Amino acid sequence: MDSTTHTTTTVEFVDWRAKAKAKLEAEDKLFKGSRAAKSVQSYVLRTLLGFVDQEPRFAEVVCNTQRTFSECCAAVVNNAGEVLSDLETYRRAVQFYFPNAEVSFSMNIKLTGAPPTEAEMQAPATVKPEEASPNVPKQAAPAHTTKPASKAEKKTDAKKPAKKKKETPAEDDMQLSLDGWL
Repeated sequence: MDSTTHTTTTVEFVDWRAKAKAKLEAEDKLFKGSRAAKSVQSYVLRTLLGFVDQEPRFAEVVCNTQRTFSECCAAVVNNAGEVLSDLETYRRAVQFYFPNAEVSFSMNIKLTGAPPTEAEMQAPATVKPEEASPNVPKQAAPAHTTKPASKAEKKTDAKKPAKKKKETPAEDDMQLSLDGWL
């Protein structure tokens, strides 16, 4: 081989990210799915588009799979019950294409501006928690009806037994109350 002969190899660069985005967006336009699948469709699409930008190997798998975005959303909501967390939704979507991939979630707080004033911190909450009714089973109505009691009988039934005088608890005592639960 002399010094004037050169062999060149052409390597074609494939932009998997752009191809994966184009594939997902095209399949989104042809989307077919249940009401549940449609409820996650736009969120899953937006997230998958972000993931193909993050990881070129994931983008390549999305491009080369025969699976569709509609099937992905169906797999996400399959056996999900009534509630599915965002993290689990995106984990299922990613693992539909790349079964051994994992999705991590991170939340951070960023404090902006000045802290609340003393008056703001001492102000009562504007929204109060709702009073939850105890889970007390309703008593079954009697099988047969009787004559209504007279007013005098009703008044005597309505009186509650006298309450016991409360004792002062010792420092290490603990008191539990089931009043209203039975």
